[in-house]
Amino acid sequence: MLNNIKKQSGFTIVELLIVIVVIAILAAISIVAYNGIQNRGKASSAQSLASQVAKKAEAWNTIQSSYATFEQFYTNSLTPTGTGTSAVAGGATGPSEAKLDAPSKIQPGAASNESAVRYEPCGSSPFTGARISWAAGGQTGVINTGTGC
Repeated sequence: MLNNIKKQSGFTIVELLIVIVVIAILAAISIVAYNGIQNRGKASSAQSLASQVAKKAEAWNTIQSSYATFEQFYTNSLTPTGTGTSAVAGGATGPSEAKLDAPSKIQPGAASNESAVRYEPCGSSPFTGARISWAAGGQTGVINTGTGC
């Protein structure tokens, strides 16, 4: 009679639970690492954009002998109408060397929230400098150009 009994093989509940716990731990580590990589990427992108904006602000200053207001810089216009990101171009155009590639990616004032690059002129009109600040991926930075910032 002992010869007729078949041995059943398989995993026990404890073995399955151990495998599930190990998979959960590996998933948690991967998610944390992925978020860190994403944050570094966002910070690097914002820092690069801020550096480009600073170079364009310097070009404006070199050609026009003063730094632009946000509205002038945003629209690449010497006499824009409106304020902030609602400004529209008016009058003569600004220097082509200072034209922003993606003006919608900058905002007026100092960076205070995530994923923002901000431009603000410094000093009194005519402006003698500009502050370009960025915040992304849990990091922040400021680039000051000219004097008065």
